[in-house]
Amino acid sequence: MALHVIGVRHHSPACARLVEATVRRLRPRFVLIEGPADMNDRLDELALAHHLPVALFTYRQDSNGSSRGSWSPFCAYSPEWVALATAREVGARALFADLPAWHDAFDGEGGENRYADRHDRHSHRLGELCARLGFEDVDSLWDHLFEQPAAEEEQARRLGEYFAALRADEPAGPRDAPREEFMARHAAWAMAEAAGGDVVFVCGGYHRPALERLWSTLPAERPAVSAPADARVGSYLVPFSFRRLSSFAGYASGMPSPAFYQAVWEEGPARAAEAMLFHAVRHLRAKRQRVSPADAIAASTLAAGLRALRGHAALARVDVLDGLAGALLKDALDAPLPWTRRGALPPRTDPILLELVAAFTGDRTGRLAPGTPRPPLLDDVARELARVGLSVGAQRVRAKLTEPAGAAASAVLHRLRLLAIPGVRLERGPRLGRGRTDLSEEWSVSHLPETDPALIEAALHGATLLGAAAARLEELARDAADVAALAHALEGAALAQIPELAERALAGILRVVGAEASLARLGFALERLLALRRGELVLGSRGQAEIYRVIEACFDRGLWLFEGEQGPTAPLDPRQVAAVRALRDAPQAEPALDLARARAVARRRTADEQAPPALRGAALGLVWSTRPDGEPEDASTSVRAMAHPRTFGDFLGGLFALAREEVVRRPDLLAVIDEAMTGFLRDDFMVALPSLRQAFAYFPPRERLAIAERVLALSGESAHGAAELVFAPVDADVVVAGARLDRAAAELAARFALTDGEGDDR
Repeated sequence: MALHVIGVRHHSPACARLVEATVRRLRPRFVLIEGPADMNDRLDELALAHHLPVALFTYRQDSNGSSRGSWSPFCAYSPEWVALATAREVGARALFADLPAWHDAFDGEGGENRYADRHDRHSHRLGELCARLGFEDVDSLWDHLFEQPAAEEEQARRLGEYFAALRADEPAGPRDAPREEFMARHAAWAMAEAAGGDVVFVCGGYHRPALERLWSTLPAERPAVSAPADARVGSYLVPFSFRRLSSFAGYASGMPSPAFYQAVWEEGPARAAEAMLFHAVRHLRAKRQRVSPADAIAASTLAAGLRALRGHAALARVDVLDGLAGALLKDALDAPLPWTRRGALPPRTDPILLELVAAFTGDRTGRLAPGTPRPPLLDDVARELARVGLSVGAQRVRAKLTEPAGAAASAVLHRLRLLAIPGVRLERGPRLGRGRTDLSEEWSVSHLPETDPALIEAALHGATLLGAAAARLEELARDAADVAALAHALEGAALAQIPELAERALAGILRVVGAEASLARLGFALERLLALRRGELVLGSRGQAEIYRVIEACFDRGLWLFEGEQGPTAPLDPRQVAAVRALRDAPQAEPALDLARARAVARRRTADEQAPPALRGAALGLVWSTRPDGEPEDASTSVRAMAHPRTFGDFLGGLFALAREEVVRRPDLLAVIDEAMTGFLRDDFMVALPSLRQAFAYFPPRERLAIAERVLALSGESAHGAAELVFAPVDADVVVAGARLDRAAAELAARFALTDGEGDDR
């Protein structure tokens, strides 16, 4: 009779093979596994015919509204999954022996993934070992030491030495100490119950030394754990995917390249690596990356050479990846190869490297067996969709907010959108523009492979759709640090028709608006408030009475912030320009607001040489677009004053954003703008061009065509050529590049005296 503690690295085929062989050889009475003990009465769910990978999702929602979730992912080569399956095969009693993820021990950093290899990654001892042996990262060191063919006894000995060195005399931290005591108590109980039989305990290698030391000092009583009285907890299986399991996607997985290790598990190290090399070649060709037969042979040859150089009995993962990179990359890289580090791939990673990582990650997605228990949220969502005449099948939905049926459908869909459920997409919101109001929404609704897993995970927020959406909004409001975040929560509450939370968000905005320091954030909040006011969406009885006070407070604070912005060379900030537009629109939605005050502030900003150019343009647009009918408004002086190459485009961007329609209708202003631009020297025009292009992008194609016709008319040209100006056959970037090349050639010619006095090339 003995306790056999097998320390493993989670998601390691080598460790999974050792677990399988040990359990089959010993045929123990108990197989204890690092996993949530609250699932022991439901282990039959894991024995169903699932298509791996799957994960055990555990959630906790406290009475204060805070919530968290944790995943325990399993794939075919996870040692924990293999332990469960092999225990059933030999007739051993399998039990999870770790604290549930809703326990306080899992609070804080690292709680999202039970099987994250945080100890391996954070151990300074392993970092020193990698440096001493010449390995770039812990993953390649692990492959070198353990994912090579080895006898069972030798593998067990080396793993024991490795994990002993990893832990050494390091004491358990606040998260690990209660977990290790709980697991050790299970070991003591199982040893007493085994009555002369063996007990196998499969746990993360970091915990092995502690369990071997602790179990004999503890009473032989099976430990129990109770759910907290002031929290809602639950655990359910969810489909998982190799992409989510991969460390290259940013997930704290135990191993990278899931597809590679799946092949190692199915075919063994020797055959898997060669198969994956040619799988990667086929994947690259399918992605239209050119890989010739010679390239494939070169990659195979390089990989074999690296295997021999590194002393590997079989091709390792990095041998194959390095061989492929060496054969296929033709240019030098400005960053290390992506498989030498953890985390998401950085921007501008070479396309070939991206596809190699994708090939070794794989696209496998798990499926749950029919009859697997699901949280009540999924059934409630189905009922809610049926109540408003929708289904989970693919469909387009047009919801008229002015009709009860449309408003009800909109509320259900917005609640799903709040929970970020894949397959529910708002294609178009209500149109609440100055000249057109359309209180309808267009949605696309479909049932994707990711839909049910997301709903299961959303169960951490609540058991019903309304409750889950409300809890999610509570989180948004609780974490809101400024008026923009509160306005976002307010909009969500109004669209989801949860008036109590809308009223609370309105009160929150009113409480903090006086301290808001950002014009951009203030403008975002005011835009949302005005949209809700015009749309007459659900705000609750108190909310309907309070929204004017909140808009008035935002209007007052916004004008103050607008007048205080400085920076005569600051680039255009679309968010600040949008804020000025909201200040312009507020008196139209609430006539009691003082439009004359807004116009006075805008006039001062227009003339203020220290104001950002875009805000000076927006200020002019505010004044011009709100002038009373028949009142003359001369903008030519302001436009000419801003006609500087580095700032003119930003100025026009602000002007066009607020007075687009007025600009199109006023040929006199177009003449002033045209005069200012044609007055630029060639080099000055090249400086101004990028921001000018951005400014004129405010006009839709039809209005750009009208502007082109008027510009041609100003120079006495026929309007028939206007389309050629708007729809140029050559991209503007090509024109800019050509102009720069011409200028460089002219400068070179002048340096060698190859031009005549008029500047023409000889």
